[in-house]
Amino acid sequence: MNVYISCPITGHDIKKVKERIYNAALSIRKNGDIAVSPLEVSPNPEASYAEHMGNDIQELLECDAVMFLDGWEASKGCRLEMQAALIYGKKILSD
Repeated sequence: MNVYISCPITGHDIKKVKERIYNAALSIRKNGDIAVSPLEVSPNPEASYAEHMGNDIQELLECDAVMFLDGWEASKGCRLEMQAALIYGKKILSD
């Protein structure tokens, strides 16, 4: 199963974000699943917010499930990803 990781990024310390996503990916892989990181999906730090979100949603739609990390509710991007996951019937996971 491919699992997209939804994590607040904008306005957060990127080193801490990377660590959170790395740890979530380890947890996903322990279950034998494939972790899909938003940082790998849209790696260009110079890209616009719209470009990042477009890349993220496109990849989320290709996944079977989405893991929402703590704090997702306060992130506009994560809330958008939750709506896409719900609309398209993705399995919802939390860390």
